[in-house]
Amino acid sequence: PVRPMELYLLHHTHVDIGYTHHQDDVRRIQWEHLENAIRYADASADYPADARFVWNPESLWAVESYLENADPESRERLIASMQTGSIEIDGQFGNLMTGLATDESLMRSMQTLRRIGRDAGVKVRSEMTSDVPGFTWGLVPVLARHGIRYLSIGPNQGHRIGSFLDTWGDRPFYWESPSGKERLLTWISGGGYAWFHTGLGYQALTTRLDEDRVFQYLDQLAEQRYPYAIAHLRYAIGSDNGPPDPTLSDAVRDWNERYASPRLIISGTTRLFEEFESRHGAQLPVYRGDLTGYWEDGAASSSRETAMVRRAAESLAQTETLAAVLGRPLPGQELYDAWHNVTLYWEHTWGSWNSISEPHAEFTLTQWERKKSFADSAVVQARRLRETARLGRPVSKPTAGAGSRGSTAAAAFDVINTASWPRTDLVIVPAADLPDWWDGTGSQRVVDEQGEPALSQRLRNGDLAFRAVDVPAFGSRRYRIEAAREAAGEAAGQAAAAEEAATAIRMGDAAGAPWIDQGRMRVEVDPARGTIRSLNFRPTGTELVTPGEGLNDYVYVAGRSPEAAAHAGNATVEWVETGPLVFSIQTLAPAPGARGRIGREYLLYAGLDRIDVINRLDKELVYDPEAVLYRFPFAVDHPDVRVDVPFGSFQAEAEQLPGSSKNYMSVQRWVDVHNDSVGVTLVTIDAPMIQLREIATDAIVTGWRQTIQPDGTLFSYPMTNYWETNFLAAQEGLHEFRYSIRPHESYDEASSERFAREIAHPLIAVPVRGDDAGIEPPVRVEAERTVVTLLKRAEDGAGWFLRLYNAGSEPDMVRILGPGGAAARVYRSDAWEVQRGPVEGPLQLGAYEIVDLRIRR
Repeated sequence: PVRPMELYLLHHTHVDIGYTHHQDDVRRIQWEHLENAIRYADASADYPADARFVWNPESLWAVESYLENADPESRERLIASMQTGSIEIDGQFGNLMTGLATDESLMRSMQTLRRIGRDAGVKVRSEMTSDVPGFTWGLVPVLARHGIRYLSIGPNQGHRIGSFLDTWGDRPFYWESPSGKERLLTWISGGGYAWFHTGLGYQALTTRLDEDRVFQYLDQLAEQRYPYAIAHLRYAIGSDNGPPDPTLSDAVRDWNERYASPRLIISGTTRLFEEFESRHGAQLPVYRGDLTGYWEDGAASSSRETAMVRRAAESLAQTETLAAVLGRPLPGQELYDAWHNVTLYWEHTWGSWNSISEPHAEFTLTQWERKKSFADSAVVQARRLRETARLGRPVSKPTAGAGSRGSTAAAAFDVINTASWPRTDLVIVPAADLPDWWDGTGSQRVVDEQGEPALSQRLRNGDLAFRAVDVPAFGSRRYRIEAAREAAGEAAGQAAAAEEAATAIRMGDAAGAPWIDQGRMRVEVDPARGTIRSLNFRPTGTELVTPGEGLNDYVYVAGRSPEAAAHAGNATVEWVETGPLVFSIQTLAPAPGARGRIGREYLLYAGLDRIDVINRLDKELVYDPEAVLYRFPFAVDHPDVRVDVPFGSFQAEAEQLPGSSKNYMSVQRWVDVHNDSVGVTLVTIDAPMIQLREIATDAIVTGWRQTIQPDGTLFSYPMTNYWETNFLAAQEGLHEFRYSIRPHESYDEASSERFAREIAHPLIAVPVRGDDAGIEPPVRVEAERTVVTLLKRAEDGAGWFLRLYNAGSEPDMVRILGPGGAAARVYRSDAWEVQRGPVEGPLQLGAYEIVDLRIRR
């Protein structure tokens, strides 16, 4: 007996923006595919419904550029085809390595969908992604909040995928968000995305729809006891960027006339999922957890650019809030383009197919230059937008050297806090922004609005550092640089002395080991190894460095085996900053894989509970396999390890879905190692990859881990070249990786989230001109755990758009107030800024819940 089966064919191209073609070639190829698909759909319009041609362009990159460049008639034909469904667009801009993305950059990866969907009048409910194995848990709420209900994944069939496909192939499930408020029906195609590929560099199409491959797939389903009456295959022919098949409609029509089962149906993604859900949705399991990706380590082959884009993404989000606070509009198209470049860097193709075998080939070099241009452009655009918001007009970044003065020099500054909670933190004013007469001597000082002196210091590079106290949320405090005056009175001098004594840091050198005592913690540097050999956290009386080891240990692996790991040589130590606000120790040591000596600088600040780490190295050019890691062996007994992702976090091992990468994983901003009484938050903006417990960088040697048993040891994993294609064969030159460490008592996720956001979004000093009025916060948010991830001017100009996120595992009550604490006109919104019903009274947010709001003037 034959069980009737419906087999849906999702006919698509796989968009590789780089890799096998130059990007401009890919764009023209994909434009041609769109035009041919429209013709094939027209030609099959009278066919039986199941055989009518449907084309899935897979991503919006080529669709957007076609609509921007096509003549009006061609543009209207494409829009009409999208409206009828013969061309079905899906949600995201491209096939992204989502583990690299921050919360807001993941949200902005949907901005093209918003523009196209609005202009074409098309509602998109599905997302099709290909090739990439593994995705951040944060993808679930981001897609769901943009109207996406269905996630179709066609992974690579065998390249660096661990057990991803074996675990999930044709086992559809509901993937639930960290908050439990959103779900995606997720289906990972058991045939991958390339079941019908002819092969790389094909000259003629040799593999199309045929009996052998269809029945081979059905045999595969039978072997796994597939329980459903609907199945599907990704139908992509040729190779990556392959064409639409002009014979498909005829083949399906003839098949269905010949066979009773399976009945073939050419379909868009949404139709398949809707039909499947209507019949089988009640049978599907629900899973929660991170589907940790395997390919994000490729970005460590271009670690400088990866750090640049990560910082640019943070800067863009903060700049939008800064502009809202200052009431200064940003140029919309430039902001759109800047986020576009961030998204293009997250896109999974880095370079050419021969990037490793022929690193000096012209094709390899031109492909990398194109990829690198996304990072360079994002940084330039982010800087220009920041200056537009900060100064009210486009201003280039000052290029004058330390100690010289640029056009922005001023003696008064509004220190602006773009976070939704009050902050006391460090402020850095570049030397170019300072008045000519300022030299940082003892006869000068920084004072607040009441004339009270702030703890300040001239840094070695000529910049001014001072501590701003209790800067209100979305508000500011004004500080002024002035010559110290005896007329200020004895009381002011006594107040300054009392504050300095209360926040003083002690420093010293015991038996050649320099140390800094901040009061709540004492840090001692190993003069030989260049690491932190002691971190004593006084509130719990805990030594947080594993005995005999050191934090921030440089590890270089020549080749692929962890057994080849080597460390830096004997270090020399020097004091860089000696207070009264900033204290830092730098160690310099020869190290394998680096030219000259690597630098590791450790900074502590009076009155601030954190340690900043700056690692610098001049990387040698090495084409043989290699990896660079920094080891942090925290002495936390029986710890939980929690990893930050967009709009949530996961407990390593316990909250990773089966088939996830356990060899390495991606971090949005922070990772926390803790037990019930003590812990440490490590913030890593520049380097998103980590490993736990031991080095398992390369699966060729270590195999793909099926489980991990986290202990207190973390490895930051910023550099590698282990891929054999696509990514860079080597990287050289100056690199800098920054980390921040915060010891804490019992674990509080909201506290870790706020700390990481403070590192990512520092206080901003805006020069004051003449009689500039003070800044009134446009909105106030009262909450215990909830943070505002974005405050911006609404696109229609009517008030503000606000995104709330409860960064804790318990519900939180949130009150929204207007300027001066007055009542605000608050409305619920969707991610598109479409206003919904009014909000009356406080809002209750569940654990990890996201709420979008419109605030009217």
